[in-house]
Parts: sequence; structure tokens; C-alpha cells
Amino acid sequence: MKRILAIFLCFCIFFCFTACDNAPTESIIENTPIPTPTTTPHVHSFEPATCLNAETCATCGLTQGEKSAHNFVFGECSVCKDYNPTYCPKLYFSGDLTQMTSKKDVRNITFEYKSKDQIVSGAAKVKVQGSSSLGYDKKNYTINFYKDSAYTEKLGLDVGWGKQNSYCLKANWIDKTHSRNIVSAKLAGQIQKKYGLLETAPNNGAIDGFPVEVYINGSFHGLYTMNIPKDAWMFNMDKNNPNHIVVCGEDWFAPVLFREVPNDLGSWTVEVGPENSETLKKIQRLVSFVLNSSDEEFKENFNEYLNLDSTINYYIMINYGWMPDNTGKNMLLATYDGKVWYPSLYDLDTTWGANYKGTGLYSYKNNNLSLNNSLLWERLEKLFKKEIANRYFELRQTILDPKNVMAEFNAFYNSIPAEIIAREEAKWKNIPGYPLTQIESYLNATVPKLDNKYGAWK
Repeated sequence: MKRILAIFLCFCIFFCFTACDNAPTESIIENTPIPTPTTTPHVHSFEPATCLNAETCATCGLTQGEKSAHNFVFGECSVCKDYNPTYCPKLYFSGDLTQMTSKKDVRNITFEYKSKDQIVSGAAKVKVQGSSSLGYDKKNYTINFYKDSAYTEKLGLDVGWGKQNSYCLKANWIDKTHSRNIVSAKLAGQIQKKYGLLETAPNNGAIDGFPVEVYINGSFHGLYTMNIPKDAWMFNMDKNNPNHIVVCGEDWFAPVLFREVPNDLGSWTVEVGPENSETLKKIQRLVSFVLNSSDEEFKENFNEYLNLDSTINYYIMINYGWMPDNTGKNMLLATYDGKVWYPSLYDLDTTWGANYKGTGLYSYKNNNLSLNNSLLWERLEKLFKKEIANRYFELRQTILDPKNVMAEFNAFYNSIPAEIIAREEAKWKNIPGYPLTQIESYLNATVPKLDNKYGAWK
């Protein structure tokens, strides 16, 4: 009997465990209500509205309401201190910049640079820049920035080309649109880029710049452009490398026109590199090649002395843009190895038919630009006619299409606020120059003739 009872108990225990395993999967834990998490509601922290932004939450960026109804005065709100991002930067100079007529006259001043994204201040060394422009009432300036008035530590100011210490301020005295120099250089840089030339330089070996207002001792001095200078960084060069050289033609004498091997550096200013006999030898080697080589040698060995692509690009630009002031004088020549030189355009205000005073137009009816008796251009025309023609028509379909040229000029000019143009004209009532419609008229008159001229060379 006891044995039967034990078997029965075991059976009952087994049945209970089996029933539990097959029961629904509800549990005490699952049947217990899950508490709702408690969260702290977000509290917005709105900053006051300004001229540029409505009330904005400092935490999440949510905006509400409208912008303030304040007015910008010369790019700045006197209430909010906002800077209009479409307004051009400003340079404030404090110091004596009166009666500067010599490049050797260097003035020590203080400065503040203000734009939509930065305010930088420090000390600066300033001197006047240019040649004929030294006589104008409104001067060009070369500026070197320093951290303080001890002038022991350079200050790198980054305005789009990395931190640089040296800049050039152009008054653009003979061009009331302030665009010929910059836009012509932009076009030249685009052409160099198209053919993979001087790719490490900021604008492929040409200057670049943007409009800037200049104040001297608190008073508006005028509209300028802040430009890349004739400096090592214009060509991304190492000043300590004796083969990194840039020279500039300073006159119309025989050495600059490649009709006489120079005995000295009198006709060439060394902008980058050592001003010594070794640099002179490098220039003599180049001029002697252009002057003394046979036609066969000139054509076969050209790229050992001058980069052919860069030289043809230069030639086309001076003819297309009517640049008589750049056929010898003002021509930059740059080399990275002391042997092969790259011509580069500089000082492009006497362009697109306007004369060097900005008060008259050259007679470009026959479209025969004087090359000022330069042997370099004479021999290039004679021996590379087909190459010049092919390059011209390549560029005519793209960068040098008249519509593109005018689009570049209009875009630059329209980037200057109208109120600055008005202030400039009120400040400098006798500033000469022509409107952009003159460039359009020039293109309409000359481009068809250039098409015919180079079409005959193909």
C-alpha cells in the first residue's frame, strides 16, 4: 500500500511541473504595470532678435517672431552691432599717411580689419605702391601686418588665401568700376587653370582681390580692392630657394623687349628671389635665347626657356583684352627652376580699350594692338601661328566668350553695395574711367575682327 501511495505522489508532482511548463507565458512581472518614465520638458532660452535673426533658442536653434526692424548703416547696425554679410569688409587705419610720394617712405600705423566673420587688429607698415599712380590724389598702398607696434612678429590675416602678412590696396584711380584689374586677372587665372598651369598658386599666377572700404583716422577714405601682391605667396614660392624667382619689366627699353641682353637688372625689378649676379645670368640666358636663336631652335627648344602654353595664353590675353601696358613693361616672369619662365599678367587697369589715364579710348577699329616692338611676341606670331589660333578658338568657346566676360564683370561690380559707390563718387568727384557698357561695346567691335585674324592663321 505504501508503495502504491509513493508512486501516486510522484505522478502528482510530475503532473504539476508539466502543467506549469505548458501554461500561458504570463507572469507576475509581466502583469505588473510598467511605470511611465519621467522627463523634464525642454525650456527654450530665446536670445533677442537682431537685424539678421529672429529670436533664436540658444539650446535648440528654434526661432520665433521677426527680425528687428533696425537699419544697417554702411554695413553695420548701431543697435545690434550685426555686420551685413553682403557688405564688403572694412579696413581702419590710424596714423599719419599724408604726403606720401615715395616708395621708400614707410609709415608705422595701427589697423583694424572688420568683415562679416572676423575682426582683427594690430600694427602695420604701409608704403605707397605703383609708378604713374604715385601722382594721384588717392594712393595705392602696400601693407605688411604685425601683431603689435614692436613689429617683431608678423600677423597672418586670412581673407580667403590662408594667413598672409602682405597685401596690396589698389585705389583703381582710372577705373571707376574698380573691376578691370581684378576681373581681367580672374580671367587670366581661369585660362591658366584650364591648361593645368601654376596650379599651386592662389589664382594660377595672377593676382586676385575683392572690394574693401578704407578709413583713415576715422574718416572714409574710399573704395579699394584688397589684392594679392607681387609677393612670393602669389606664386606659392619659397623665398629661400634661389631658383624661385619673379621679375617684372619696369620700362620699354631693349632688354625688356628682348632686343638686347641686359648687363644689369636695371630694366627688371626682382620681386621674388635674390637680387644678384646669379639671377641676372638666368635672365640673360632667357633673353639671349629669344634674341639669338635660329627659327628652328626657337621653335624646337622653346619649352626649355619659356612655358609655351603660358606664353600663348599671355599673348592671347593682351590682344583680346587690348592691353598695351603689358607687352613688356608690367610683364611678370616667374620661374621655379631658374630655367623655364612663365609670363604672368599684372597691373590690368589699362585694358579693354581704355587708355592709361582712364580719360580716353585707344583707337581699336583696325584691331591691330601695338606690341611695342617686342621681339618675343614678334617671333611667337611668326613661328607659332597655328598654335595661337587653335588656343584662341578653344578659349573663345569658353572663358573668352564675350557673354562670359561680361558676366564676370557684372558679377564683380554688382557685388559692391550701391551706397559705397555713391560714397566713393562723392569723396572723389574727379575720378576718371568708363562704365562696363564700354567694355561690352569694345567686345562687340573687336571680337569679330579677332575671329577673322586668327581664323586666317589656322
